Amino acid sequence: MKKLQQIRLGLRPKLYLIILLPLFIIGSLTMWTTQRLIQESALSTLQHSNETLATHTAAQLNTEDIRKLYTYSEPEQSQEYKDLRTQINNLRLQSGALYVYLFNYADNKWFYTVDGASWDDEGYSAYNDDMSFNTDASTRLTAGQSVTTDVVSDPEWGDLFSTFTPIKDKSGQIVGYLGIDISAKTVNTVYEQTLTQAYKLVIPIFAGVVLLAALCAMLFIRRTLNQVGEIKHSMEKVTAGDLTVGSQRITGDQLGEISDLNNAMIQHITEMITSIQSGSGTLQDSSQYIAEVAQGTLRQTEELSRAIQEIALGSTQQSEQTEQSVQQSTQLGRIIDEIGSYVSQFSTTAEQLSSVSSKVRHEHEQLLEQGKENVERVRQIQQQSEILAEQSREASSISGQVQSIVKQTQILALNASIEASRAGEAGKGFSVVASEMRNLAQQSEQSIGEIDNMLRQFVEQIGRINVQFEANMESANRQEVQIEECMESFEQVSQVSGEVHQLALDLSQKTDSMQHIRHEVEEHLGYIASATEETSAMTEEVAASALEQQKSVSELSEISGSLKTLAHELKGQSDKFIV
Repeated sequence: MKKLQQIRLGLRPKLYLIILLPLFIIGSLTMWTTQRLIQESALSTLQHSNETLATHTAAQLNTEDIRKLYTYSEPEQSQEYKDLRTQINNLRLQSGALYVYLFNYADNKWFYTVDGASWDDEGYSAYNDDMSFNTDASTRLTAGQSVTTDVVSDPEWGDLFSTFTPIKDKSGQIVGYLGIDISAKTVNTVYEQTLTQAYKLVIPIFAGVVLLAALCAMLFIRRTLNQVGEIKHSMEKVTAGDLTVGSQRITGDQLGEISDLNNAMIQHITEMITSIQSGSGTLQDSSQYIAEVAQGTLRQTEELSRAIQEIALGSTQQSEQTEQSVQQSTQLGRIIDEIGSYVSQFSTTAEQLSSVSSKVRHEHEQLLEQGKENVERVRQIQQQSEILAEQSREASSISGQVQSIVKQTQILALNASIEASRAGEAGKGFSVVASEMRNLAQQSEQSIGEIDNMLRQFVEQIGRINVQFEANMESANRQEVQIEECMESFEQVSQVSGEVHQLALDLSQKTDSMQHIRHEVEEHLGYIASATEETSAMTEEVAASALEQQKSVSELSEISGSLKTLAHELKGQSDKFIV
């Protein structure tokens, strides 16, 4: 495992590999593609050049000499053969071709006619030696087209490609065919020269691109690693317990957002630890307070134990005194029973009195609500009165406007009539005055309409006031009825009070008769009753308190211990952090 950890790459080498490795792959593909294109281009160029050379050479050959070769019984001995061989041999030497030759097609057979090899070459192809062509090349050649083959491997001559072109006379008739074989070494030479030149151009460009990409990658990686370093440093501090160190945001991408989230997380953890520290202090104080309460409760338990012993002694004495007072208590019991019957009657009467009081109280509450309603109605009446006063003032102002308009109308009418009478035919100009009079008349009508509306509203408001007054009158009548009912209830209360008074007199008489007996037993029964009540109450309270306090002391002791432990642990854990 340690070896694997040692072999693992850091973030910086990984980023460089991610950025630069594709560049080198692209560069390698570019170099390989360039190499292939140059190789194909060199082959295509040489093929085209060879085809041009073959076409041009075929046009310069003497077609008559070629025709004569076919008529000789020994054509290789003829002068035409020698001239043609010398011509194509010179062409081979000048062009650097591997092999130049003439051939023909007759009787469904391809055969050599003139080999352009050197005269001292004993392995040349003699006249009428067989040749072989594939079907496609044969078809194209017989159709009068030039054919250029791809690079093929020959056992004797090695890698080469060939160009074949028909030889035509002036009339366009094919008299033979010219073949030129070019060694692939020539293609490789051109390819190597072109590739070298291409490398001189491509390699510096690619190197510049790689260098520029490396610089950009360095800047990007440096900025990214700085952001990662900030986050890592902050997290290391947080892991060590220091919550005061945050991470600065450097980049605007997701790493920057992670930095902000890291700072937010540190802030939340700081608030949490601060709250825990505060809570641990409070918890320690609470545990200390609970421990003190437990100690005080323990002391109270001891005191209660002593009190129980004292109560036990007092109860023994009380039992002896109780036996002496039994007979006297019997007689007192009978009298108390009689008093109980009177008390029962008194209780019934008191209930009736209570019912009547409740009824009176309810009716008074209703009266109070009615009074509130009356006050509210009076308030509404006041508001309506204010509205009526405001409308009255507006009506008064409008009335003044109407009077003013009426006066102006009268004056204008008078002036118009006077001027019209004086002017005669020229009085037509006073039509303006007449128009003004009509406008004033319309304003008068509008003002009078507004006055009518306000007066109508005034009448409606007065009607609402009357309705409110009627409601107040009805409410007042209901209050009178309720007051009468209250009076009747008070009479009943008075009657019940009389009965209660009579019962009180009877109880007083019975009490007087009880006084003689009470004096005889008051010393014993008073002591016994008080002691018995105190003993019973104290015994019950002490027993319950003792049980509860014992449970509380045990629970408080356990809780106090747990709280102390928890507070100590919280304090220890929270103190590990620096906030």
